[in-house]
Amino acid sequence: MRVIDHPIQGQLVRIHIVEAEDDLPDYESFVLANQDLLAHDSETTGLDWWNAGIGTFRARLWQFGNAHESFVVPVEKGHVFRNAVRWALRTTRRLIAHNGTFDLHVAEVCLGLPMEELAPKSWDTKLFAHLCDPRPVKEQGPGLRLEELTKHYICPTLADAVKGSMAAVAKELKVKKDDVWPIVPIDHYGFNLYAGMDPILAFRLFEMLKPKIPVRSRKAGLISWEHRLAHITAKIERRGYLLDSAYAQAKSAELREQQLKWEEVARQEGVDNVNSTAQIIAALHERGIKLTKKTKKGNLSVDDDVLSAVDIPLTKAIIHAKKAMKWRATWFDRALRGRDSEGRVHASINSCQARSARMTISGAVPAQTLPAGDSYVRHCFLADPGHVTVSSDYGNMELRVLAAFSGDPTMLDAFRRGLDLHQITADAAGVDRKAGKGTNFTVCFGGGWKAIVEQYGVSENEAKKAVKAFWETYPGVKRLADRLQREARRTGYIYTGTGRRIPVDRNRIYAALNYFIQSTSRDITARALIELDRHGYTEYVRLPIHDELVFSFPEDRAVELADETARIMEMTVRGLLIPVDAEIGAQSWGSVLDLEASKH
Repeated sequence: MRVIDHPIQGQLVRIHIVEAEDDLPDYESFVLANQDLLAHDSETTGLDWWNAGIGTFRARLWQFGNAHESFVVPVEKGHVFRNAVRWALRTTRRLIAHNGTFDLHVAEVCLGLPMEELAPKSWDTKLFAHLCDPRPVKEQGPGLRLEELTKHYICPTLADAVKGSMAAVAKELKVKKDDVWPIVPIDHYGFNLYAGMDPILAFRLFEMLKPKIPVRSRKAGLISWEHRLAHITAKIERRGYLLDSAYAQAKSAELREQQLKWEEVARQEGVDNVNSTAQIIAALHERGIKLTKKTKKGNLSVDDDVLSAVDIPLTKAIIHAKKAMKWRATWFDRALRGRDSEGRVHASINSCQARSARMTISGAVPAQTLPAGDSYVRHCFLADPGHVTVSSDYGNMELRVLAAFSGDPTMLDAFRRGLDLHQITADAAGVDRKAGKGTNFTVCFGGGWKAIVEQYGVSENEAKKAVKAFWETYPGVKRLADRLQREARRTGYIYTGTGRRIPVDRNRIYAALNYFIQSTSRDITARALIELDRHGYTEYVRLPIHDELVFSFPEDRAVELADETARIMEMTVRGLLIPVDAEIGAQSWGSVLDLEASKH
């Protein structure tokens, strides 16, 4: 057995590299001695765990550790080592991992350990980190990635030297970092150092982060709440979403034709490569067009806003070519590349992500980037054979949350009597309903009159009148906003109704109301997923998207199941109902949006 000693802030930790079966007794003794609590991690050939069945994805190493030492097991070497890891995962009473959902998938597809067996005894330091401080690095927070958290909480130089070491390994092997994982030799020093440090760092983060979680959040049960939710979204990921491959291929081909057509127009206008900023700038200068907008680095900008302002054939061609290229790559080609052997795609659902904890979806189903109210891309995604798609979403969730927590009588009365809140705001300001609607949502999302002008096409004068009328018409909302801002100024953060602490930047105190509403709304959706799981409906859920859940229900039971799940999802908050509307389509997700009476 090889040993690697490495310092963490002057203290040596030890990594044991299991090389042969003779090394396993020491490893087993370590596991038994630490079976109450161990951190673990896996190193794999990539991220496409759903391809384990066809042999293009596999686990290479599995690591277990505490704060001072770890063991690296080469599961790639055969069943004896796989059994040793399987035994350790089952023997350990409580497991720690960072971004543990991925390791749960890997344990299931590579070791045959059901997610349902390991998830109840697993703690995820990514979730602990979010409950402590959800801010990303770019917003002066600690971030959520292991490398970022190591840099913030443990040791900056260690993060660069160890967690950043695989970039150096890739350079040594003359490949890109994304391509190094399946080819790096299993006994490579840098690979084993990187792998062996992961559980040690996760264990140390766990010890540091757990006591930092606010008492109020702990008492509210958010630790178990977030872990249960993460397990549910992992089950949704595992199930996947059936892809209409023929439709996706046809749309990809259409967009490819459009791209080539517009690229040819651009070539005739003097630009051979529509992605070349230098060529575009040169071509525009030749036409006497002066550019003034700069990028953050101080270079001339030729983004869509700049190009759209120049109405000539060249700019039109560039815009259309790049749009076709982006749509094809982002939506259709990505989905086609992400198919498993059964033609399903598996989204990556980040169950607790934004500052407000709002879920995000990435990967082969980039649901949150899809055009709002448009069925074009959504037709790619199909309910199971014999099933139809049902979309259930909350009606005016954010505004109802605002009404419930502000206690504003006018707003509460409007919702309880089914009145048009947007028209009430508009009438109070003497503007049209569009301005009233824009004001309601913009204020709810933390914006001012400028945002109303930009997003709703309302005049500056009308926007200012509408915002003034909003605060006068709903004084309860003003009191709530003022209270949250006072709390944020005094402490640097606010607490939501569910006990979640959200930092508020000193220069953006006005965002406190938005964070409160967004986070509370997210937790209503989270509660719905947990309740649906408790009632046995998770197998039907395909995606959670903010205030909407997409289901695949058997066609002959669609009405019944849509009604049952809507009743489970509905929630009364401080006496105000947050209702759910279920729309039943055909097999594709897009068919719901094509319904004549669709609210999407």
